[in-house]
Order: sequence, then structure tokens, then C-alpha cells
Amino acid sequence: MMKHPRGFYDWKHDMPESLAGRLRFEVTQTLRSVYADEALVNEIDTLYLPFANWLSGKVSLKQGPLVVGLGGPQGCGKTTFCRVISRILNKGFGLNSVVVSLDDLYSTHKDRLKYANSTHSLFSTRGVPGTHDMSLAQSVFARLKSLKQGEVMRVPAFDKSLDDRKPVNLWSEVQGPIDVVLFEGWCVGAFSLGETIDKPINRLEQDKDPEGTWRRAVDEHLHGDYKALFDLIDIQMWMQSPSYDVVYEWRNKQERMLEDHLYDIHGGVLDTLDIKIMSPEALKGFMQYYERLTRYLLAVMPERSDVLFSLDQHQKVKQLRFPIEH
Repeated sequence: MMKHPRGFYDWKHDMPESLAGRLRFEVTQTLRSVYADEALVNEIDTLYLPFANWLSGKVSLKQGPLVVGLGGPQGCGKTTFCRVISRILNKGFGLNSVVVSLDDLYSTHKDRLKYANSTHSLFSTRGVPGTHDMSLAQSVFARLKSLKQGEVMRVPAFDKSLDDRKPVNLWSEVQGPIDVVLFEGWCVGAFSLGETIDKPINRLEQDKDPEGTWRRAVDEHLHGDYKALFDLIDIQMWMQSPSYDVVYEWRNKQERMLEDHLYDIHGGVLDTLDIKIMSPEALKGFMQYYERLTRYLLAVMPERSDVLFSLDQHQKVKQLRFPIEH
């Protein structure tokens, strides 16, 4: 690849046409499975394949699975990107790749309520550090790293529309050994905010956490168990939005997509479930839980990440920075 100043490369070069053609159906099927815009398949030989090719070259340099972390604001396209890259690695490069979402590692609704009762009521709402099951997360990664030929495990799954973990029989099944783990989530790779948490930045913090008890607890989690988890990452990636202002629109689009596909997700039992879909107004309140850390990460993660995806307001990758190879 051609080097550009500060490590930005011209990644928009063609891969072998035969490979792109062979994988086009696979990518379309993947996009369909996550209810993404199927027109994204047109980026197969300008984004997805060149990136998968670069990543495949890193696998042979490591003993055991390569853990690749991808963070970025809510709704920016992390899950879609990881699912597509995983499929391409599997089908185009013969690498056993799995996707683990931080969202699927949330604590159960019951456990979040229990923790909220003992610490701060705001922890009953999923999202921030402190609302994930870190013991489960560590055990999942330990098992993925040690999975041998023929061994099978299940990866946890969380149902946002029910705000609870799915039963084990609905978890995805993977078989070892694993070559690549794509670990995605809005705060994957985050770290302690330090002394920037004293003053409330929005109505939620002002009204519900005036003393900063919740904010300090979140920061302690970042400094402790979340750091231990994120230290497992070999390559840290970040998707950068053009501003914080577009994040609400992206997340609202995601919520409306979930609303549109509830029957596809739950089938005939939909009417028997207590579905939790947020209205646009409720979502604005929900986003305040994420606002402080999201704004901070947008400011600092571009310089702290190995790979940087710069997005435009339509979630399209406009620029891609790789580490400078020596």
C-alpha cells in the first residue's frame, strides 16, 4: 500500500476480481442477516477485501487467536463491519474467525438490578462499564483462546428488545481452533477518564448523580476489570464519527431497524413478550448515559488506536489509517 503522511494509506485498490466475485454472495447474505443496507456489498473490493487481506497477514505473527478490538460511537456500523470481515476471513482466506460483541456480555436484568441496589440506581440501565458480566467475558475469551480442533463452545447473546440475556440454547456455536476474534462494542478499548468526571455534563448526571457516585464507579470499572479485559486486545481499532451530534441519529436509526424487524427476530411468540423499544424521545434520555464517555473517546481514541476509520455523517468510511509498517 502507498504510505500517506501520518500513516494514512490509499486502501482503495482492487483485490483479485475472482475473489471479490466469489465472495459477493457471502457478503450480501451477511448484510441481510444483520438487516444492513445491502448496497454495502459494493464496497467489497474497495474496503472489505483489502482490509481482510491486511488483517490476514497479522494472524501468522501470533500464537493463538488474534484478538482485534473495534470501538466506536453507538450505531456507527461496528457490528456490520465485523460480521462482513469475519465472513470474508472465513470464506476467502480460510481463517476461523468469530465475532464477540460487548453488547452480548451484558449482565442479566436481574443482576443489573441487584448491582444497582448495592451501588447506584443508574446501573440498572445497560450500557456503561459496570453493566457487563466481566467474569463471563473473561471466561469466554479464555475458552476461545484455548479451543482445540473439534472442540465446540457457545458464545453469549443478549436480546436488547427484551433487555436480558438470551437462554443458552440460543447462543451461537463456534468450533476451534480460532484464528481471529473480532471484539466489537461502543467502548471497547476505553480507559479511565481520570479527573474529568467531577462536573455534571447533562441533565441525567445533574439530576440523578449530583455527587458523582455513579460516574466515579464507572471510572473505577474502566480502571479495573474493563482494563483487564481490553488488555487482551492485540490490535485496537476505532470508528470515528464526524461529531457527537450525529450519534443520536445513528442510534435512532438502529432502534427503528430493531422495531421494524421484531417479528423476524422473535417470530410467532412476539405477542407474548415484554418488548422494550425506545421512542425517539426516550432514546435522547438513554443516550445521556453514554454521553460523557463517548465524547471523551471521540477526543482521544484516534491517537490511541492502531487502526482508525474516519466516517462521514452517512457512516461511510472516508479515510482509513493503518499502523506504519517498518
